Order: sequence, then structure tokens, then C-alpha cells
Amino acid sequence: MQRLLETAAHALQAPELDPKGVDGKIAQPPATSNTVTAIEAFQSRFTTSVDGLIIPDSQTWHALLDAVDEKPAVHETPNQPDVSSNAGEFLFPFPTLPAADWIRSPRAFASNRSNGARAHAGCDLYFGKGTWIHAIGDGIVIRGPYPFYCQTFALEVDHGDFLARYGEIQAKTTVKQGDKVRAGEQIARVGHLVGIQVPSDMLHLELYDKSASGPLTITDAARSKKRSDGISFMRRKDLIDPTPRLNQWQGYLPQA
Repeated sequence: MQRLLETAAHALQAPELDPKGVDGKIAQPPATSNTVTAIEAFQSRFTTSVDGLIIPDSQTWHALLDAVDEKPAVHETPNQPDVSSNAGEFLFPFPTLPAADWIRSPRAFASNRSNGARAHAGCDLYFGKGTWIHAIGDGIVIRGPYPFYCQTFALEVDHGDFLARYGEIQAKTTVKQGDKVRAGEQIARVGHLVGIQVPSDMLHLELYDKSASGPLTITDAARSKKRSDGISFMRRKDLIDPTPRLNQWQGYLPQA
């Protein structure tokens, strides 16, 4: 952990993240520990809580791995459907690829949220506020735009093979419930999350295989889709991982 902090301090050119030594110990009392001070400095920049602790598989742990470009193990959910071999029917939702990939925490599907109390239900694609989002395929808008998270909005589009929720978008969209969309059509713009301390301009993309019905967000953890370790996504049970599809669609970019 101290080596990771030391690496992060060098990579980010942030001396406040340096634990000032790698000895495998945390000096006592914690208030005078350089390691604890470095952890708290890191948490104040990259996480939603500051407690001076790094617990395995916690938000701080994943954020630290991401900062030093280490790929953590991602909990996979069972029974994921096969990816269509005809990827050309669908497009990536942006004309360019994001600078940060969608396979590493905290952007990845199934990453920890709320200090491990729930799992991330989609993939986050970081682009600046106002960037156009393109439909990933032909479809029909079945809901939205509606309030979603931290003063952003969402659209739900039935794309035939699956249902997509385009989340964390701006309130004003080019389409609404009942409208047909075409693959590559500009349908919404990237929104901005208000009130959080982590990177906050992105498309949050969720996919569902339509084997269930009802609201996509589930408030009762017992009824929700769960990660392999039992952590709830707080989503409908037909939630699927967008990662393999995004990996295919990155070769099919819409026109700007």
C-alpha cells in the first residue's frame, strides 16, 4: 500500500501523497503518521469519504489502483448473454474513444460504490459536459428524459436485442418517450454530476436483456441483481455487463 501511494505521488506529481518511506508499518498515533496523512490526502482528491484507511476492495483501494494504472480484479456476474457476432449493427456512443477506458475501477461495471455497499451497474465513459451522445443502435425511446442522479437525467431506449439506459445526461435531449432513433443519431449531451468529488462528466451506460419487466432501479436489495459475492447492483435482475459490447463497438464509431 505504501508503495502504491509512493507511485501515485510520483505519477500525479503530488508530494502530499508520498508516505515518506516504505516500511510496512503505520506509525502511532495515527495523527502523526505520514502514511495516514498520505492516505487522507489521496482520499480528499479521489474518493467521497476521508477516513485514513485503505481496506481491500474499497473505493479508496480501487481508486489507488486506478491512479497507478494497476488493473484490479473485477467481480463478474454469472450467466451473461453472448455478445452478438454482428457488431456492425451497433455503434459506440461517441465519435471518439474516451481518454480513460471503461474496464478499470471506478469506471468499470461491478466496481464498488458507497464503500462497497453496492456495485456499479454500468460503464462510465468520461467526456466533457455537453459532448454529444449518439444512439448505439436503432430503437424506440420508452422512457425519459427523467431525473436520474445528482441533478442529471436519463433516457431508456429499446434497441431490440437489449434495453439501454443512457444515464447522467443533460435535461434537454433531442428525443423523448415514443420517438424512434437511428444508429448514430445524436440523442443527448453529457451531463454534470453536482455534489460529488470525483470526475463528474460522463455517460453512464446500463444494459438490460429484457428478460424482466418493471422499473430499472430497485430500492430493495433482496430483489436486485447481485454481484457474484452477493453485493447488490440495486437494479433489475436482467441487468447485463456492457463491457464486452463496448469492446466490440469501439471499432464502429459514429460520424461526428
